[in-house]
Amino acid sequence: MSNQKFRQNIKGLAQDFTEELDMRMHLLRKGTSLENVRKSDAKTFMLISRKPRSISELAKAMQISRQAAHMSVGRLIELGAVMIDETQTSNRDKVPIITNKGQKIRQGVISDIEQLEDQLVQKIGRKKLEQLRGILLELLA
Repeated sequence: MSNQKFRQNIKGLAQDFTEELDMRMHLLRKGTSLENVRKSDAKTFMLISRKPRSISELAKAMQISRQAAHMSVGRLIELGAVMIDETQTSNRDKVPIITNKGQKIRQGVISDIEQLEDQLVQKIGRKKLEQLRGILLELLA
């Protein structure tokens, strides 16, 4: 694969774009109570918010050890953003869920994401942003 093709492969571009979005989200959190939240904990919170899943499933999705996922969830519990669903029957596969405080945090994150999307509109325009969203939805279907 040529250097040019290597730099423009879809997986690499998606990774670069994700890193860029993560950096911009971090900048939006500056000066807020979430400024010092670890990037990994923010990702854990996002995954839990999008789809309830066990700690084992979180570890698999994030490609980290189960212990690391458990520690991330523990920090989110300390923050008050999540709690363990006590209705689950398995002690091994605990399922973290969003608390009321976590829902408020999530609303703030949604506001940050809207600001981030506004920045993208400024850069590429609304039409291209919606085309990108449509393509991503199609690829994930």
